[in-house]
Amino acid sequence: MAGIIGVYAFDKIWNISKFLYYGLIGLQNRGYSYSGMSILKENFQLITNEGAPEDIELPQNIEGWAGIGYTGTKIGYPIITDFGTLVVDGIIKGDLNEIAKGLYKDPENTLKEINGVFSLIFLTKDGKMMGYRDSYGIKPLEIGGFGFDLAILSSETSGITVIGGEFRREIKPGEAVFIDTYEISYSQINENRHNYCAIDLVYQSRIDSFVFSKNIYEVRVKIGEQLAEEKKIDADVVIGVPDTAIPFAIGYSKKSGIPYDLGFTRTGSPIRTMLASDDFLKIIGVQLKLNPIKYVVKGKRVILIDDSMVTGRTLKNTVFALRSLGAKEVHVLIGSPKLISKCPYGMEVPEEKDLIAANLSEEEIAKVIGADSIYWLSLEGLYKVLGKSICVGCMTRNYPKVI
Repeated sequence: MAGIIGVYAFDKIWNISKFLYYGLIGLQNRGYSYSGMSILKENFQLITNEGAPEDIELPQNIEGWAGIGYTGTKIGYPIITDFGTLVVDGIIKGDLNEIAKGLYKDPENTLKEINGVFSLIFLTKDGKMMGYRDSYGIKPLEIGGFGFDLAILSSETSGITVIGGEFRREIKPGEAVFIDTYEISYSQINENRHNYCAIDLVYQSRIDSFVFSKNIYEVRVKIGEQLAEEKKIDADVVIGVPDTAIPFAIGYSKKSGIPYDLGFTRTGSPIRTMLASDDFLKIIGVQLKLNPIKYVVKGKRVILIDDSMVTGRTLKNTVFALRSLGAKEVHVLIGSPKLISKCPYGMEVPEEKDLIAANLSEEEIAKVIGADSIYWLSLEGLYKVLGKSICVGCMTRNYPKVI
């Protein structure tokens, strides 16, 4: 998983380095094991970091009027070639140096021939920028601006709005955008097959973002309401795992009439346990991210909502923590269908042998995590909220045949 961003000033008097840096921080929810930036002035300046964007040390004298950036779970720093610099979110077939050469010399025909599941941003050596999404659109790409001075490409709109920019629109599947000093133009290169990633909508994206032209907060509130329609539970309070699942809990509360309350407080910077690189960090991440508030749960029948369930370790520790603070009952609801298969397109879903829902029954899972009951959103319920133009391969084992 990755977040990519491009910032382009129409006047070369601008220094966009800080805009790029803070925009990249706005995308680190998409992965933060590796990050990097490439900034153009007279030549490209490359800065890389083994860690989150917020840990990048910007040189005091760095300047440039255009640049691109990357943050992700795998090494994917901007690649500098003889023709420009390139960042990719997803899986792309072919040699990236040759692809950069093609994008520079004949972009439209090159984009017609590239195979994969990806979004990309390319900044040429002579200062032109382009963005593109493959025709299935599994990976997002949005465009916005900072007044009339800057154009901003970003995996999700948080990378645009955190630097004061305004979201304009989604780059459509199969569409390219071309940016130079004088204009922004669009071209539908390949067919729009729109198979948006369901996990991006229910888990990956920030709740203040628009992705795939959808308001993430609104989507998750509606999923919570759908959960309330599907699974009625006699309980005293509804809480959500921060930050992604809080809108689910709010939606469930609105529909069911069961009060919502803030169930957890956080210590330090957020750690996304699904993205953590080792088991120790996952355990510590749970404690830092999910420190329960005793007043909210003691003596109560608690509905605990999370966005997804992968191995079950996080929820097991969370349920234990709630019970240790006096929760009378803990009923777990999941705001997505069961994850039963690995994603071949770059989303961090583990092998099937590690996915708890692929290997145990619901009764067994409830027992393993210590919950009184557990329920997953139905596939039909997900379709009701999101429509059917989504990739749900990790939930059904049926994938779009795109590679």
